[in-house]
Amino acid sequence: MNSIRALGFVSTMSIMLINLVQLPLYMLQRPIFYKHKAQRFFRVSSYIVANCIVNLPQTLLEALIYTLFAYFLAGLSMAGKGSPLFAYLALLFLVAYFGSSVFFFLSTISSIPEVGNALAGLLVSIFLLFSGFVIYPSNMPNYWKWLMYVNPVHWANVSFCRFQFIEGYPDPCSNYLGQLPFCDQFPTMTVGKAYLAFHELSEDSKRPWLPYVILLGWIAFANILTLLGLKNIEFVETSQSLPYVRKSTTVYNYEEDADSESQSNYSFSQNSEKYDASTYPSPQNSGTIYRKMKNNGTVDAWMEEFRVDIERNGLGIPVEPVTLLFEGLSFTRYNEGNKERSSVFSNITGYAEPQNMLALLGGTRTNKATLLKCLAGRVPCTGNLQANGFRPGAPFCRLIGYVEKLDAHQPYLSIRESLQFSAALRLGKEVGSMMRNIHVELVLSQLGLLPYSNQLVGSLCDSTGKTFEIAKTLTIAVELAANPGILLLEEPMLGLDTTGTSTVLNVLSKVSRSGRVIVASLTHANGRILSSFDLALILTEEGHQAYFGPVGYNCNELLEYFTSIPKAPRYSENATPVNFVMRALGLGIRKGQTPQINYAETYQTSFLQEINSKTISNAKKLIKERASEDQFSTYSAPYSRQAIWVLLRTQRFLWRNVQYTYGRLIGCIMIGLLMGSLYYQIEYKDTYGATSRMLYIYMQVLLIGVISANNVIPQIGTDRLVYFREKRAGMYLPVFYPVSWAVGEIPYIFIATLAVVGIGNGMAGIGTGSMAEFLQYWLVLFIFTLCVTYFGMMITFLAPLPTLAAFAVSIVTSMWVSASGVVVVLSDIRFYRWMYWSNPFQFAMNVMTSISFYCNTKECAANCGCPRFPDGSYVWDKLALLRSLDHGRMDTDILKLSAMCVLFASLAFIFFIVLKHNSPPQS
Repeated sequence: MNSIRALGFVSTMSIMLINLVQLPLYMLQRPIFYKHKAQRFFRVSSYIVANCIVNLPQTLLEALIYTLFAYFLAGLSMAGKGSPLFAYLALLFLVAYFGSSVFFFLSTISSIPEVGNALAGLLVSIFLLFSGFVIYPSNMPNYWKWLMYVNPVHWANVSFCRFQFIEGYPDPCSNYLGQLPFCDQFPTMTVGKAYLAFHELSEDSKRPWLPYVILLGWIAFANILTLLGLKNIEFVETSQSLPYVRKSTTVYNYEEDADSESQSNYSFSQNSEKYDASTYPSPQNSGTIYRKMKNNGTVDAWMEEFRVDIERNGLGIPVEPVTLLFEGLSFTRYNEGNKERSSVFSNITGYAEPQNMLALLGGTRTNKATLLKCLAGRVPCTGNLQANGFRPGAPFCRLIGYVEKLDAHQPYLSIRESLQFSAALRLGKEVGSMMRNIHVELVLSQLGLLPYSNQLVGSLCDSTGKTFEIAKTLTIAVELAANPGILLLEEPMLGLDTTGTSTVLNVLSKVSRSGRVIVASLTHANGRILSSFDLALILTEEGHQAYFGPVGYNCNELLEYFTSIPKAPRYSENATPVNFVMRALGLGIRKGQTPQINYAETYQTSFLQEINSKTISNAKKLIKERASEDQFSTYSAPYSRQAIWVLLRTQRFLWRNVQYTYGRLIGCIMIGLLMGSLYYQIEYKDTYGATSRMLYIYMQVLLIGVISANNVIPQIGTDRLVYFREKRAGMYLPVFYPVSWAVGEIPYIFIATLAVVGIGNGMAGIGTGSMAEFLQYWLVLFIFTLCVTYFGMMITFLAPLPTLAAFAVSIVTSMWVSASGVVVVLSDIRFYRWMYWSNPFQFAMNVMTSISFYCNTKECAANCGCPRFPDGSYVWDKLALLRSLDHGRMDTDILKLSAMCVLFASLAFIFFIVLKHNSPPQS
């Protein structure tokens, strides 16, 4: 009968926790609702009603599937023509619908997923703790009893017990005297009613309609709160990987902060013995420098002069001049649908020399993007591709910087730290830390990022509205930190306004003048943008080469070539040069008819192509000797430096992610206070007290385990796009990414579990018999929490989507909790005993229960101090028999728990490296 009662608690808990996966989905839909709300598509109330209606069939299906499996496998009562079955189905449907409504409400008041998960964990903790199952009402302090009576989960359990025991056990207790303890206490009642009275549920079960009314009332209340939340609260959401604009009257003014900036830039040079003090101004003179800067010119002019002085003195890392040559490049893609190969581009030839800017135009976005990746050595293609004599490979890639279209950056690093991370992992070991720091400062100065250099990427304050151009400049700066000779950019002007486009063009012009090659793909470029480039490579729609040559002022040389072709369309003075060329190729905004001229064949037979071929031949003769250079390792930085920097980056993420780290600590303190006050100093006087103390450990492990396993899932997903960019750039060994997460979580879990045990156990008086007992209890909870966190990490890397990972974690943890040997003891587990013996919850709870309750009764004297029940039996003996506990097995269980911890972490590393969805797409 205890197992049946436990099934009711586990059913309501599981069906509610399964719906927790809906919380991130609701938050993903929120921006769409905000847009529709602003455009007055519908009333907010209509949105709530629609959501309620849509939830009905899926919640009913969810409850039906759970009911059919749980009810018949458990062999529950079919008395009264199966009425308990339908009552169970209705009960689970209402609990599931209630859980969905509560999580819908939480999505409206949570600014970010971390806040939503924290609030959901706190609410679930309250619902479960005050359900009346994990602590008897008589042991509950008076100041908390009101919370039990307004708790819908409590009433759901009361309703379940009523229709199972009253209707399922109608035999009189007089037939079981001496066999059932509750019948001995209530001999005049039926077995079912005596069980309810013994477990203090009889009074609450007198009104069978009340639980349903309370559940419906909570559902209505949750939806009303959701309506108020959606009406009155709106969160402005931006990508965490981008700087965002925070409207503020305070602008970060570099002129006002120049003194402090100079102090911070020069203080490290004075403190380091490697620096030559005569090379740098002393901190005492920094004020003089700033006054001179302020009186004689602008801040930008001073910063440029500072950069030039450093480079003139040889303190910067020199840029290696690189010539990029490509001849006859072709790429075909295999189509899985029709089992055929199609050409993306073919026979592309050209070059780019230092201080040249080359634009890729025409074709389709796929043509240009794939060609750019081939030029970067990221996608294999046929033909001859070389940079200073190096073919695609490790030496070739170190000469290349690739600026992706997506500006993905770690939100909890500052701009300076982002560049330092890139420089540390992409500059060779021959470059010391001093040189790297100077190089980073030069890049910040050159690209105009010094005013923002100390701001976190995810919280950059900029009242000028230049968010996206700063993000694009940062993406360029991160690549320049590697000091490449060639910089390739994928659609650098996409999404920028005129001001932003001008800023990026100025940046590219500065980078080009520093001796680098610039290659950029452009879509919808105008004449002003194209005129900023020295060379242009234009593709036809089929991916053939229509032009490679100079652009000229206002695109005059490009125009001269196309207008000189016989039978070419006539150039109108009203048309822009770029529009004329694109229209001639059939690629304009208004696509015309198929061109009558084959521009690819025309170019191959043109005088311009002959000039380009001679230029390439001369360049190949000059750089031919470079091809025999020694082979390079795959990664620029040694493995030790990779491990240190990736771990440091993850630690900064965790330390600065206040919502996650601080929220987790506050959540653990709240759980400790809540449980400590609820189980405050319960004594061993009777079965009620001993059972309540035992269930304290059960609830502590359950709450900490489920919350920890679920909380890590959205965190790992926040910087997956950043990892993809870093993986494509070959910055570090991929295994260091999951290892850094596994190691980085340890100190925070260490402190969080200390807060739970120190506060909760200290108030409840459980596991606090001695300092050794307390430390052992804390150690076991720490290892267990680490284990389930690694399990959540493993499932996150195993599942292709975070939502699937959250769903899988909820299912598995619910099964572990059910088969942990507490709510259903080992002797009653029939089919799933293997789950009991492979269950981290079971190992943790058995060890922690043994630590808290063990007393050596075999060596007790007559006046033994071991706790006893009123009948004279020892608490430990009865508990050990019921739960199959063995104090001598503690060390083995701790070892098994530690082994599971290592296993989950190792599988997480393997899944991350092996599974395809954890690898970035290359094309």
